[in-house]
Amino acid sequence: MGKKLPKIINKEEFEKIFAAMSKSKYKLKKQVMLAMLLGFEAGMRISEIVGLKGRYPKLQKFQVESNLIRITGKGKKDRVVPKPKRMNQTAINLLPLKIERRTLQRKITQLGRDVLGKEITFHTLRHGFGSHLAQTRPLHEVQMLMGHSRLDTTGIYLHANPLKAIEGARDVF
Repeated sequence: MGKKLPKIINKEEFEKIFAAMSKSKYKLKKQVMLAMLLGFEAGMRISEIVGLKGRYPKLQKFQVESNLIRITGKGKKDRVVPKPKRMNQTAINLLPLKIERRTLQRKITQLGRDVLGKEITFHTLRHGFGSHLAQTRPLHEVQMLMGHSRLDTTGIYLHANPLKAIEGARDVF
């Protein structure tokens, strides 16, 4: 059985939910916004940001450098991801985030429904990062930034936009 295409959001959709969150009066607004940036603009997993008991520590300030973030990802593998341009010192000072994984997941799902009218999860942000990168960067670079051990796992992002692939094929013939 083949791999299913991931659910993704594009940059415009991300900006819509990010703007909606920034206008919100939600008490954990700043933490959610930082987590959203890390998911969409750095491709981080939710567990790499807020931790997972016994498996992953929470993201800490010392891991953030001038233009990159050093993390230990899935399988205890070290990797670097780009530091989002909008991640300023005020945002860095929020680390480690004090938001529960389920709370963050629920908020992202709610934003997807309310603002975009679609079902998304936090992982959808990561898929958006991978898909966006795969349109402009070599696949081996995307693989490295996503922390995938297998290139075929990264390859799903090449197929995330079938309409674009169809148009490209029509242009060739």
